[in-house]
Amino acid sequence: MPGIPKLIILSEQLRGKSFELTKDLYTVGRSDERDICIKDPTVSTYHCDFIKNSVSYTIRDNHSTNGTRVNNVPITEQELQNSDILQIGGIEILYDCDDKSVTTVMRTQTGINLEGTDLGISTVKKMDNFSPFARDAKKGTKTQKIVLALVVALVAVIVLLLVFLVYMIMKQQPSATPAGAFLILFF
Repeated sequence: MPGIPKLIILSEQLRGKSFELTKDLYTVGRSDERDICIKDPTVSTYHCDFIKNSVSYTIRDNHSTNGTRVNNVPITEQELQNSDILQIGGIEILYDCDDKSVTTVMRTQTGINLEGTDLGISTVKKMDNFSPFARDAKKGTKTQKIVLALVVALVAVIVLLLVFLVYMIMKQQPSATPAGAFLILFF
């Protein structure tokens, strides 16, 4: 017997947050007025709806800015299957309707290995480079910090070199002003 369908957020900033789907209609968006509020700039104020049908839920995009995807396919409306991966803006979400009839091996872009977890996922999926929005935040941030540090260090070395050269010019020509020393340096 299937349990209560739920949405489980996979994206890093909200990872693990889940929403049980018990009503016939859920509105989703960034606004507090929505049934499911996801505070993320890639999620529209009123992004999409989850509508209960006889067996599952249907997701319907509400003309959102960044779109809605199911299993990396842009949609306007689609009935959901257990273990579908949704992208609402830049947020990756697992749809879990607790049908444990089939074993699953699943890997998402967010790096979560869902094999052997008790999420009730029923289909076998392997997804490489799945989400167009998700990235390895730790790796990207570390690389960005290294590049930024190198750029700052390079600028600092150039500034120090220029100050030293101006100092040397002014030492050789005591009547030169700093502006004049810069002109001598560059011309």
